[in-house]
Amino acid sequence: MWAFNVVVTLASKGRFRHLLRELAPHGEFRKTEFLGVIIGRVEDPTTFLESIREKRQKQLIGFQDLGRVVPLERVFVFHLEEFPAKAKAALRPYVEDLEGKRFYVRLERRGLKGQIVSPEVERELDAFIEQTLVVAGRKPAQIDFEHPDAVVVVETIGDRCGVGLLTREMMDRYDFVRVD
Repeated sequence: MWAFNVVVTLASKGRFRHLLRELAPHGEFRKTEFLGVIIGRVEDPTTFLESIREKRQKQLIGFQDLGRVVPLERVFVFHLEEFPAKAKAALRPYVEDLEGKRFYVRLERRGLKGQIVSPEVERELDAFIEQTLVVAGRKPAQIDFEHPDAVVVVETIGDRCGVGLLTREMMDRYDFVRVD
């Protein structure tokens, strides 16, 4: 499996080839089998996000075809029956970071329609984080869709999955880093 650490989506009326050309100097990017979805590998996701932000500030048309970018820290391949366990293992390192915070899990599923039901998986992963904190005797986290301190993102692209943590600070600084 090709290791990627960002998922980039095309703006609704964007130009796919143009966006790929703009992304090319920043890392290695590949289109996926899903319309308007690009996976990429960049050396440093924070530097990549900052480069996009700076170009957009300097040029009105800079990255105009960019819909959103989701940085990921853990990527894995899965079979359907092992998805929940692998997803929990991938997000376990974030549990401590969520202690006492407002959060929620957002799953963006591409492929496997009807086999992975996003709301069900999101609830299961939310509960996993809450229960893990309680069992560890840590300050509980609470689900908050309106004003979260962080969002745990789970992005599936067929049988590949990436997991990352979007902090409030990150989403405030980079308007293109968000969940839909």
